[in-house]
This record gives sequence, C-alpha cells and structure tokens, in this order.
Amino acid sequence: ELPGIYSHEEPERVYPKGTLLANMLGFVGLDNNGLSGIEASYESVLSGKNGTLMVEQDTRSQSIVDAAQKYIAPVDGSSLVLTIDESIQYICERELANMVAERQPDKAGILVMEPKTGRVLAMAEYPTFDPNNYGSYPEESWRNMLISDAYEPGSTFKTVVMSGALEEGVASLNDYYYCGGAIKLKGGTIRCWKLGAHGSQSFLEAVQNSCNPAFITIGQNLGKDLFFKYLNGFGFGQKTGIQLSGESTGILVNQKTCSELDLGSMSIGQSNAVTPIQLLNAFSAICNGGNLMKPQVVREIRDAQGGVLETVEPEVVRQVISPETSRKVLDALETVVSVGTGKTAYIKGYRVGGKTGTAQKILPTGGYSKNEFIASFMGVAPVNDPQIVVLVVCDNPKTSVHTGGAVCGPVFKAAATDILNYMKISAQVDPRDFTGGVVESVTLPDLCDLSVDSAQQKAWGLGLSTTVVGSGDKVIAQLPLANTKMVKGGTVVLYTKLPASLETVQQIPVPELAGKTAEEIQQLSQEYNLSFEITGQGTAMYQEPTPGTMVNAGSTVYVSLEEPIEEGAMGDLAGP
Repeated sequence: ELPGIYSHEEPERVYPKGTLLANMLGFVGLDNNGLSGIEASYESVLSGKNGTLMVEQDTRSQSIVDAAQKYIAPVDGSSLVLTIDESIQYICERELANMVAERQPDKAGILVMEPKTGRVLAMAEYPTFDPNNYGSYPEESWRNMLISDAYEPGSTFKTVVMSGALEEGVASLNDYYYCGGAIKLKGGTIRCWKLGAHGSQSFLEAVQNSCNPAFITIGQNLGKDLFFKYLNGFGFGQKTGIQLSGESTGILVNQKTCSELDLGSMSIGQSNAVTPIQLLNAFSAICNGGNLMKPQVVREIRDAQGGVLETVEPEVVRQVISPETSRKVLDALETVVSVGTGKTAYIKGYRVGGKTGTAQKILPTGGYSKNEFIASFMGVAPVNDPQIVVLVVCDNPKTSVHTGGAVCGPVFKAAATDILNYMKISAQVDPRDFTGGVVESVTLPDLCDLSVDSAQQKAWGLGLSTTVVGSGDKVIAQLPLANTKMVKGGTVVLYTKLPASLETVQQIPVPELAGKTAEEIQQLSQEYNLSFEITGQGTAMYQEPTPGTMVNAGSTVYVSLEEPIEEGAMGDLAGP
C-alpha cells in the first residue's frame, strides 16, 4: 500500500520436472519466446496470440471518454502431447547417471524408439541442465547431442553394411571369410581389433566377432555405388526430419572421390560421421521389415480446452530392404548377444539382438586417437516382434575398458529389462530358443584321406552339406580346413582326385599362417611343397592366397609380418 508501487502479473514458463528431458524440451527466454529444443521448434504453436484493446484518443493521446472501444481477446497457445514416455525417460536417465558416475565420459546418451512407428520414447543425455535456471549452466550442456553431434559410429554401422550385402545377394550368412589380422588396400592397411586374428569364419561368425577384415571384404564386394545406395537409402548425410531444431546432417565421404581405402574404412564404421538419431532410425528400418520411418517426438497437438487439433501419424519415408533381409539380420544380431561380442546385453527370458561398437575418436590435428574412444551398443527386443530399439553412446569413458560391449552393453541390459517389464511385454517361453537353431555351430573334423562316402557321412552327421569336386574316391583336401567352426547347414567342399587333364598337377590347400613367425612359416615349406615370400617383421598378419585356396605345388604364398599391436592401442581400426 505504498504510493506509486503496484504489482503487474506476467506469465512465466515453469519446468516442474527440472532436468528431466531438458535437452529435448529446451527453454524460453525472458520474453517467453522459445530459444532451443521443442520450445523453439513449436514456438508458433505454443505461444498463442496476444489480445488487443482499441480505443479512440485525442490529439494529446488521451482516451476520449465514452468513445467507441474494441476488445479482441487473447488466444491461448496450443499444447503438445509428446511421444516420450515419462517412465521410460526416468529409467534411461537413471541408467545414464549410473554410467556417468562409473565411466566419467565427456558426453553420453540413451535413445529409445519404437521401430514400427519411428516414435521416440526416451532421450536421455549428459551433460544436461535445469531449464528453470538455464543461465547457470554452460552453453555446451544445452545441446541435444543425440540429434546435433556427428561421430564415427564404429562397428554398430556394420548392421548397415550387412543389410545391403544380404539384400543385394553379394553375401550370405554361410559364406566364408578369412581374417589374418589385417587387410591390405590401395592406400594402406586396416587391422582387425583382435590380436592374433579370427582366421577362417562364416559371415554369421564375422558378425558375432565384429571382424574388420571380413566386413571390409564384404564392403569391397558390395562396391562403391551399391554401398552409397544403402548409405543414402538409410538416411545418412541428410536430416531425418525429426520435429526438433538444431538437427545435423552428419558428414559423408564424397562418393566421387571415395577410394578403396575410404570404402574399407567406411565398411567398419569409420570415415563417415553420423548422428545418433540417424543411426538408430536406420537400425529401426533394419528391424521393422525394411521401412525407413520419419522419427517423431510429437504425438498430438491440442487446443486450450484439450480438444485434439492434430494427430501426428507415423510416416514411412521409403522401403530400404526387404522383410526377408530384415529377418536374416535380426537372426544374426540375436547371435551377437547370445554368443558374440554383445553377451553383456543378454536379458534372461527375452530374445534380444544387438551390435557393439568401439570407434576411435578423431584428433583435432587429424588422424585417430589411440586412447580415446566412443563406445556404443545398439539393441532390439524382442527380435521376433521388435517393440523397442535402443542406442547407448558413451563418449571417451575414463576407465581401462572402453569397448561397446563392456561399457554400454550392461547399460542397455539394465534399461531394456525395466522398459520391457514396464511395457508388459511377456518373456519368451524358452530363453534358450534364440533363432530356431541358427546359432548352433560345429567344429569341422579332418576329412582328408577318407573315402568320399565316409567323409560325406561324417559331415552329414554334423548337420553339414557337402559338395564333391573331382571324380576320385578319396578326399585329398577340404574347404574349410579342419578345426574350423561352422554353422549347422553350411557346406563343406571335398576335393578328390583331379580330372584326367590335370592329373599331372598336384594341388595343395594353402595353410593358415595367422600369428606365425617367419621361422615357423618357413618350416611349412617342405611339408606343403610351397614357397613363402615373407616381408616385414613380427608375426603373420596378411597372406595371399587366403587359407584353403587350392594352388599348384610349388606356388608362392605372399606373407606380410607385423609387430603385434600394443594392448589397448588399436591402430587404424574400429573395435568390437
């Protein structure tokens, strides 16, 4: 009641949940205009319209008593109903906080999506802020890294390469590839993450092992034009169209100047930079039967009285792969969790599929860091009826372990377990029934020196099919080699006596040399009647021809030796 002192009411935006979903929601300024996040994207919808009072005034700008007046009432802004599920968001933020406390990353995030609709169920990020007091936080914490920050994803991107190769028919899950620890390309050598190499393996085993040389070979077989067909088809290098401001397009290698080395690097998830939303949206398409969806964060727009003004329906952008290819990829990804690099993500009672990723960070001066990584895990559940896809990303964990399986797999498991229970998705009847037998594998015995009938009976007894090359009665060589792990249903090639026109030429299967020293390799010279041309020092990392190839006696096998990679240092490679 002081003279000249009066109060004036002004509306103020309040965020009752504090930091919950802050990076996606964004905030408003002092004038209540949206400055970031969905506040900025839907400013025109949320803000409404100001009211107006029109009055007559005299020449001194004084209101004329009893003059005509016109009052135009203000219009309240509309409300948004988000696709975000508050409970799922809480679950993700809880698990994200646990990971941050344990791993101390620079940045981290968890993104959850419905693969069939493209609707985003959760966006949890670190660092974050309180939009009620955003000015007290550094500007970097305001960013929505899940849509704006591009990074090289590493092995999680192998799901895209796998999908394209299976769709185009340049690879099947029973094809065999050889990993000698590295692969030479025009312009350089790319190593495998595993010390000692993976040796001979099927495509399915290469997926389980996240083997770099195998995927580089698959990428080369796919070729540059088809590779970019699927790169663009899955939406990389372009905005997804999510209803949020600040989305990045990512950065792709130029198709015209893409070299053999670039294609090899791209095949293991390096060289191209993508955003988390792009990656998970592509993964959704792989899991939902092949349809790339437009990701959505708004479900409805309602007026001030609660009436529905607009319902945002799921939108298919295009079909990228067939449902058949989608099923093959899902079956393979399930084995990654059951027997491969993603075992830490296994959830008892549920059929879970996924892919691990460990990408080297790019240095500001160029090249890749040997001690800073981006770990990730991308998972789907249940694989027989995908309801959720989840991406966990951890940028530069400050712990001795930094792989996607070790760092992000357990986070996925903890979050997905509670999400599946919350969504009332029933557990599978038999948690061991993964893919109807796809995961069953056998060790191939030595079939050489056996009769063709005996060798075939032995192979058939293990669930393998056979192909006989030659007209002889006795097996003189086999492919794959003895002691190779094979998936049931695979084919063993049995070599018998050579055709009459070639009987004077003795053919020999090239031995596997991975991990052997120069001395050990030379000792095989007389045993195999082959000569070895060896370069470098250390142990065998690369050989040509590959193991199991039939060559004439006396042929030359070219072997490249390299010193073992130091533990923890990964060279020019992406990890599992």
